[in-house]
Amino acid sequence: MTGTNPASVSASPDNTTCWIVVLNWNNAADTLACIDSIIRLQKETWRLAVCDNASSDGALDILAAGLQSRFGSQWRKLAEKDVPNTRVDEGFKAYLIANSGNHGYAGGNNVGMRLALRDPAMRFVWVLNNDTEVAPDSLGHLLHHADLHPTQGIIGSTLLYHDRPGIIQAAGGGTYHRWTGLCDHHGYGKPAESRDHHANRPLDYVFGAALFIRRAWLEQVGLMDESFFLYFEEIDYCRSGRHLFDIGYCPDSMIYHKEGGSTGGKRHAVSLLADFYNLRNRLRITRRHFPYALPTVWLGMMITILNRLRRGQADRVGMVLRIAFQFGHIDFKDIRRGK
Repeated sequence: MTGTNPASVSASPDNTTCWIVVLNWNNAADTLACIDSIIRLQKETWRLAVCDNASSDGALDILAAGLQSRFGSQWRKLAEKDVPNTRVDEGFKAYLIANSGNHGYAGGNNVGMRLALRDPAMRFVWVLNNDTEVAPDSLGHLLHHADLHPTQGIIGSTLLYHDRPGIIQAAGGGTYHRWTGLCDHHGYGKPAESRDHHANRPLDYVFGAALFIRRAWLEQVGLMDESFFLYFEEIDYCRSGRHLFDIGYCPDSMIYHKEGGSTGGKRHAVSLLADFYNLRNRLRITRRHFPYALPTVWLGMMITILNRLRRGQADRVGMVLRIAFQFGHIDFKDIRRGK
């Protein structure tokens, strides 16, 4: 079903109000667990877009079988190229999108958000890491909070550790320290019961594992910047839209996060990738939003070299130096190729 103007789809009361976008890359087991928690959400109306970033481990077939078993005939598989012309059909509860490549966090999720925007009944998009599981009442709290705070364009949830559900990873988001390029997640390490203490703290960003985004934000600010690939996208995104919208936090929306599941942090090759983008994007976001802070952030990169030596990662010193002296104008493929 192609070539249909999305405005021609009626916005009946039975249509979805929230699209949930989940990005998978070589981790179908966590993604299916995330989907199972979504299915347990209470009465709210939602649709699901699962985007696979060209997984190489057979995850796409596993996810297709998983959606078939969970949604029966109410799901559909799409290629990324079909998204711009796809008519959102009320008969489908879930979509599985095969992305044409590994587009990173922003690029992969943007594909799902483009599909969501084709649904005129969509009021919100909820971007969830695939290594999260949501509490059954989490979406209801977000929708209620959003109705009470119409100026908030992006809203964060309480992120709790999956293996320590009584401990906060981030109370919505946190503070970005522009002079060092480091982040301070609000509530980090505190008991879950303390979450309300952070409800009125100003947020520089919403934690990227759970972004609840108002449709008006998507239409006026746009999608996420895909050039970051991994890390700092949410900081850039919130910074880009804060002149139009407020940034919010809903304490009672609880999300359980298996930290590191999306990047494969235990494997050396992938953790090298994560290390690269964390350092490179620290300079990139400083150059874009806080250029006056470049000298101190750059000096911080020199301290990073000492830390890598202390950790026994002398093989990464060259990478850090190249990132620093090229001021972030470098891609990971250049590191891997030794250029």
